[in-house]
Amino acid sequence: MGRTFLLCGLLIVGVAGCASFWDDVTSRNFEFRNLYTSQDPLLVLRDSNDGAKRGQALTRLREPLQHGGTKEEQELYVKVLTTAATSDKEPLCRLGAVRALGGYQDPRAAKALEEVYLQRLPFTPELNSVVRQQALASLEQTGHSEARHLLIRVARQPSGATESSFTDRQQTQDERLAAIRGLAKYNQYDSIETLVHILETEKDVALRSRAHASLKEATGKNLPAEARAWRSLTQNPSQPQVSEQPNSFIDRVMWWRK
Repeated sequence: MGRTFLLCGLLIVGVAGCASFWDDVTSRNFEFRNLYTSQDPLLVLRDSNDGAKRGQALTRLREPLQHGGTKEEQELYVKVLTTAATSDKEPLCRLGAVRALGGYQDPRAAKALEEVYLQRLPFTPELNSVVRQQALASLEQTGHSEARHLLIRVARQPSGATESSFTDRQQTQDERLAAIRGLAKYNQYDSIETLVHILETEKDVALRSRAHASLKEATGKNLPAEARAWRSLTQNPSQPQVSEQPNSFIDRVMWWRK
């Protein structure tokens, strides 16, 4: 965690401007000088060459349809953020866009975040890992049901071959921890099954501990950190202590077992 904060801090120091994507994604129907003040993030993105300022401006692009905006603004914001998140040459701008997309309910936001994680990022391995971790955290934040599939995939990936460097193994673990943390927001059977599987098979204490915490949050149950107890829960979902919420984990498990 300390290393991640250090990397993010280094990004803020001395960065150049973001890639020039503005002319390609904005609509000519927008009269910025009439609609926005000089502090508006859209004007910063249009006029500034400072990477730090542009990255901060991207984080301030809140979803229009959640805040009284129009459909036209929604299309513009989603396009700007998606372009910055997936193709900008400045890591700080990518991070700003990725962070902002986490607050969007628009399904396209979740798809863009998945693309960011899966694509071949152009930065150093350390920075690439920071961006991917933020993409996973933002994907969790969207709350989109389909987002759990990528989180499950990342959580279940191998910890890394022993011949890999320590840095590579640490980056993989950091991403797995982010994915396991994200699964706490999903009580579907495949999410719970993944967390129980990690508790059963994972040797790393930090990963098991995070899986246990996510299981408690996802199910609302305070079972001990013993894989057998949680496996019993998944195999006996009709027990009263499993869940009392309608259409939640127990209902999905019962459907899956039919």
